[in-house]
Amino acid sequence: MGTIKILPEVVANRIAAGEVIERPASVVKELVENAIDAGATRIGVTVSYGGKRYIRVQDNGCGMDREDAQLCLVRHATSKIATAEDIQHIATLGFRGEALPSIAAVSRLNLTTRTADAPTATRVSGTGGVIESVSETVAEPGTTVEVADLFFNTPARKKFLRSDAAEYTAIAEVFDTLALSRRDIAFSLSNNNVVAASYPAAQDLRERIIHVYDEHIANQMLPVQYAAPGLVLSGYIGLPDLSRVNRTGQKFFINTRPVQSFALSMALSRAYEKFLEKGRFPVGILFIDIDEAAIDVNVHPAKREVRIRNERVLIDQIAHVLKKELHRARGSQPASSAAPAPLKPTFHEHSAVSSGPTLQLLREQAAEWQTPPEVPVPDTPVRDAPLFQERSVENMDQEPGGDNFFSRMTILGQVLNAYILARCDDGIVIIDQHATHERIVFESLLRASLQRQPVSQTMLFPATLHLTLQEAHLMEAYLPEFQLLGFSISSLGGMSFLIDAVPACIGGSDPVELIRDCLHELMEGSPLRSFASRQESLAALVACKTYAVKAGKPLSHQEMETLIKQLGRQENPQVCPHGRPTYFIVSRHEIERRLKRR
Repeated sequence: MGTIKILPEVVANRIAAGEVIERPASVVKELVENAIDAGATRIGVTVSYGGKRYIRVQDNGCGMDREDAQLCLVRHATSKIATAEDIQHIATLGFRGEALPSIAAVSRLNLTTRTADAPTATRVSGTGGVIESVSETVAEPGTTVEVADLFFNTPARKKFLRSDAAEYTAIAEVFDTLALSRRDIAFSLSNNNVVAASYPAAQDLRERIIHVYDEHIANQMLPVQYAAPGLVLSGYIGLPDLSRVNRTGQKFFINTRPVQSFALSMALSRAYEKFLEKGRFPVGILFIDIDEAAIDVNVHPAKREVRIRNERVLIDQIAHVLKKELHRARGSQPASSAAPAPLKPTFHEHSAVSSGPTLQLLREQAAEWQTPPEVPVPDTPVRDAPLFQERSVENMDQEPGGDNFFSRMTILGQVLNAYILARCDDGIVIIDQHATHERIVFESLLRASLQRQPVSQTMLFPATLHLTLQEAHLMEAYLPEFQLLGFSISSLGGMSFLIDAVPACIGGSDPVELIRDCLHELMEGSPLRSFASRQESLAALVACKTYAVKAGKPLSHQEMETLIKQLGRQENPQVCPHGRPTYFIVSRHEIERRLKRR
């Protein structure tokens, strides 16, 4: 007798669920997409404990009759395609008939649905993919799906879920992305019985951008509209000042389907080649409408990725259009040797934050994108900050933590506006000015926070921080850590916060952009893996994002001397917070060996 057997349907469904349903955010994505396909004009999402315990998606779409309500929980049962040829012309978000069966296979699910002409609704209940009851009930037209105890029967998958806060952050990102994809639909999101977001149906994309991000962000974005045979491109791209530290500010939609595409991201980046420094990424919300037969959306179980026919041609075309729009807004083509002039938005010339007096205490806006802010290195100690108390070079050797190596350095000059060249006893020292400043700020922030005595500077004009759902939830989670570093931040309700004080050692930085950049880094989770605590991780991010001493900034002799003196006072002056060396020594022996003197 053979050993190969056909798996029971329940087991097969559970295996398939592992491909489609990765986390609570996957459930929200699939259910909201089903609601969109059902023609809903209102979609409400409710979650508890990061979606691990409870998820509900309610819509006012077309609903289902009793027969379809039961059949929709069967794998590969769908109303969206009928033949193999239909796969080449998919106009809906879902089509495989896998989402609901996959969700049902790993949860306790209740589905309540009613068509507009039916007198009663149908309620289907099941556990682990097995339907337990089908009954009549009372409900408004539309469909409500409730998912409880996700992954209760797959402990291996449940074990790898992250914290409630992290899972909710992923849900918020999915929610905002889908809300951007369909501005004609009203969306609402509740978390632990608190309304987190409510977006009414919008007249246009800009209005929905204001809903999701805020008017300050919308005022810094340029509209894009382009039509050619085989391509319609629309959306908004950010001014270069709106750039981010990663690609979290980029949203792409092909035929209104949210997609992740490295190729599209590269097309967007190519348009900004002359306008953004290395390590910064443009913001963009772009809709690409192309022939349905030119894309394959069936290449990923979660339909996140797509294949595009003649992708290179399309990418070149999009990059050209976006670059042309940037140049048009600037007023002329950029010269290859000159920094581009600032762009001007085509609407609302002044934004709510950057145009007023809010940030004047900390810095003046740079006149050109590629000109770093001119903020001097402090040559006097910060009051009440032990790490920066004045010490003479002569006394450094006698004090705890003093390093005779730094006190004996003789500054020779600055190289490439990024490195300080100094002479030491046995050769030459090359010092990375930005890494050095990161180390100084990091230890200042961390020591003050560990002693619970942060040194703050009150802002003359408090700044308002408007965040997305994702950012706001992360802000609330990290609020104690920000406050221990010396920030004074309070919630204004919803997704807005007020900043009225900042750490004294980060003078010259825009607190709004600094905090936003830190939040975007935290979203990726990468900094957390390198540090012993959240406090250390956040202190390192803040130190990295400060403006004062970046590579490319010319320094006076006094500023270089101050940096080196302060570096010598640090507990670990050899590396920046992220492990890069702050300096290295070229010994006399190495110099003579290289020059064949030995």
